[in-house]
Amino acid sequence: MNIRLALEPWENSLLLGSVGAYLLAMLSFWSQLFFRADDSTPRVERWHEFAGKVGRAVLGVGALLHLMALIGQGPTLFSVRVGVAGLFGWVLGVAYLAVGSRLGRNALGAFVTPVSLLAALYSLTAPPLHRLTRAEALETQWLQVHVIIIVIGYVSLAFAFAASMTYLLQEGLLKRKRLSGLWQRLPSLQVADELIYRATAFGLAMLTLGIFTGVVWMCQHQPQYSLLADPKVLFSVLTWAIFALHLFARWQLGWRGRRTNLVVVYGFVFLVISFFGAPHVLSGVSP
Repeated sequence: MNIRLALEPWENSLLLGSVGAYLLAMLSFWSQLFFRADDSTPRVERWHEFAGKVGRAVLGVGALLHLMALIGQGPTLFSVRVGVAGLFGWVLGVAYLAVGSRLGRNALGAFVTPVSLLAALYSLTAPPLHRLTRAEALETQWLQVHVIIIVIGYVSLAFAFAASMTYLLQEGLLKRKRLSGLWQRLPSLQVADELIYRATAFGLAMLTLGIFTGVVWMCQHQPQYSLLADPKVLFSVLTWAIFALHLFARWQLGWRGRRTNLVVVYGFVFLVISFFGAPHVLSGVSP
């Protein structure tokens, strides 16, 4: 039996599986960048090595599933831009597995996997590639992945907000010399400040992916869609800018402590307002 014909009925499921694998691989590689505090700690070194191995293994699974999906898509793959983009994402992932992991101690994986993930997600927006899958099913599948990415970002930013509030309260108690009880068991202000920064960076990265996938989907399936006329996207971009200001202040201005953590608090309050208060212009757009 022809391999393409055998895989064609499963093409969409295989592509969806590759999206999940790419997402897990990306999270594994990002955990090395955002949650590695001290190179000299043996425990952290073991985690760093383990996360790298998991990231490469899951990326390999994703690349295999993606290859099978590409075969199932057949010649249509080369006739539409979305198909070529999916092929590019697969080639990039395979190239990293072949040679890239030897460079930079897996650091490249943190930048390769988001591209492969976005390419696979982009492929889900093209009905011509999924001849045996209903358009409604495609929209549901994309929406589920999009919401998962957004929720992961929200959870990380919520953690950064909670840690920022704790930091500010702890700092106030220290200044008044009233730090006692459970407060004394909390991490030092320096450690807490670093954790807030890493959680914000991770959450902002996921929020960026979520906004991007949402806009791409709407532009692909709603010709009349206008980015500037969608208050949900505009509020999301403003929220993104507030958290980006936190990172900019640390990277470029060298700010630490109270000032930058207040930005995180303001950003999360604005995120809540955006989530509950900003209406959607078009139905079917996720929070």
